[in-house]
Amino acid sequence: MKIVLINHTFQLKYYYRRWELFAERHPNVDVTLLTPDKVEWYKNKAYSFGKTTTNYGQEMEKGNFHIRTFRRVIFKGVWYSPDFKRLFTEINPDIIYHLGTHHQYSLVQIGRIAEKCLPKTKLILFSMRGPVSNLTNIRKHAKLSNPSVLAKYWLSKYVIKYVNKHYDAVFCHYPDAVACFREEGFTKPIYMQTQVGVNTEWFRPSEEERRAIREKYGFGDAYVFGSATRFTPDKGLDDILDALPAEGNWKMLMIGSGAPNDVERIKAKIASRHLEDKIVLPGFIQKMDMPPYWNAIDCAIHVPRTTDHWEETFSLSVVQPMATKKPIIVNTSGSVPYQAGPDAITVEEGNIQQLHDKICWVLSHQNEAKEIGSAMYERVVKCFSVEHLNQMFYDTLQDVITGKYDENKFDMTKYQTTNK
Repeated sequence: MKIVLINHTFQLKYYYRRWELFAERHPNVDVTLLTPDKVEWYKNKAYSFGKTTTNYGQEMEKGNFHIRTFRRVIFKGVWYSPDFKRLFTEINPDIIYHLGTHHQYSLVQIGRIAEKCLPKTKLILFSMRGPVSNLTNIRKHAKLSNPSVLAKYWLSKYVIKYVNKHYDAVFCHYPDAVACFREEGFTKPIYMQTQVGVNTEWFRPSEEERRAIREKYGFGDAYVFGSATRFTPDKGLDDILDALPAEGNWKMLMIGSGAPNDVERIKAKIASRHLEDKIVLPGFIQKMDMPPYWNAIDCAIHVPRTTDHWEETFSLSVVQPMATKKPIIVNTSGSVPYQAGPDAITVEEGNIQQLHDKICWVLSHQNEAKEIGSAMYERVVKCFSVEHLNQMFYDTLQDVITGKYDENKFDMTKYQTTNK
């Protein structure tokens, strides 16, 4: 079986490592990752990371695992590649898997090439969508009188119609995304299988990593809460700062950054609550450097706020601390309760008093919180680890090839993989 996967993140080991492990585990599958030769990362997310960086794709040949680069041409806000036809015909894949959004024009380009040159090739896609990206929601909240916004709306509508007709299966993150695809007319198989997950090679309990970070920041015997997210209001840091107790032997490791106005807003709120000696702001930490920080804390907190234009669809700031055996306080926003599961400490979205009460409960019930951390670890390994996802994806591919649909493979949190 030959599969081609397409995404710009394959420029980085953090993202391509999952598929390298997939190829190692399944030598009967030939895996080719296609990634752009050059991409400006964070161009549209300077509000999260404070700057734009340029990354370059690197080609790799390793047995049945390959990374190849392609050129991107950007025209009026959409991109396509002049290299796709050549690459697809050279590789002759059984499956082409596009990872991105569900309304990118590249989906149409890929489909047209497959129709003409590879009629037996199956087409699948992955999207991080949620209800806010529904066409009905875009039309409701966007200023469609703006010509550029109107053009994007009609392009999205066209791409979705094309996908509904020509793509064989869809992968997404959580139940609301499934409902969105169905609402917009996709009638074929849908699977809830995230495409990043948690690599337990890197994210795992480690006392050595814990000691190093706690010594670095002088935490001593304090109980340490932790978060890792951008500093925009939709990520809920303001709620956390409002809910934290004024006193007690605790600290907060608030990892992340953002645009200057967001950073200043957070610092001002910390000062207004006189928590300067309680909260540590280490700034933006690269993903590969995050495991020691999650090990250093005692309890994670992630309580985002849904807006008209954004909602959480699968947060790494939920599953990564779970992989280091940490309890986590979450809310009911977007995908968060689905990720954390029934054993997590859950509050209603936007309920500051509930959040305050749960933080205080954790401080006064630290042994019980550790037990919750153990349950979080078990859930993340069984549901979101790369090992679990890779085996589930392999099992699912057999059905995609044959045109079957097994409902038992629908939900990554319920499917029991075998032959590990």
